[in-house]
Amino acid sequence: MIQMIFTFCSHLLFISFAYHLLSTVVQWERFLKVTAGTAVKIRLLILFISISLGYLTSSFFISVYEFSRHLFNGNF
Repeated sequence: MIQMIFTFCSHLLFISFAYHLLSTVVQWERFLKVTAGTAVKIRLLILFISISLGYLTSSFFISVYEFSRHLFNGNF
């Protein structure tokens, strides 16, 4: 149960980090044509990219944690 809560919180944390970085650091005007009609679509695109990037990053760190835990406990 604790592992599930840890995984869920980790996913949410990394998704929020990715969303914040993608929305503040990346200048989307350089890549996409931003108008009043496309602003909502671009925000949705940023949301989807941040969900996938945050989930992948979180999964990577959780798997590194699990691997190191098994390695140090001798459960290889």
